[in-house]
Amino acid sequence: EYVALDPTVRIAVVNRPREEVVASFLQKTFGRNHWQRHHIGALASGIQADKTWDRAFPDMTNEECLAFMDPSFETGSESRPTKDAAIRAYWELYCHTAHELSHRYPDNLRLFDMSKVLNRHTEQESLLRWCGFDHPVLDTA
Repeated sequence: EYVALDPTVRIAVVNRPREEVVASFLQKTFGRNHWQRHHIGALASGIQADKTWDRAFPDMTNEECLAFMDPSFETGSESRPTKDAAIRAYWELYCHTAHELSHRYPDNLRLFDMSKVLNRHTEQESLLRWCGFDHPVLDTA
């Protein structure tokens, strides 16, 4: 882990609400799915493999995705969880991991709420001071 290489590192994790993340990723990745392993059917239906971004995200398993599927979803040999369920599973994994790391490394990693940090100058100043900026200058215009 990076903290072992640099014990002074500061990592600010800005949390965004799950459904905002899902909607944003669905819009930005139309025709691509970085959260599930590609299969022949997906590639044939227009899903493009992406050599850069596919490796940047974990492949969420069907089991991880099922908790986020519509209750009417039927599992079977041809069934596959949806991309949005995979993104929700990824969001949960990301938040869980960030939370665990913030407890393991409280001096190095801190969680911030996106709506507060983006909309309150006191929260922005707090984040910047924690990151090591002694006298942060905020544009309040």
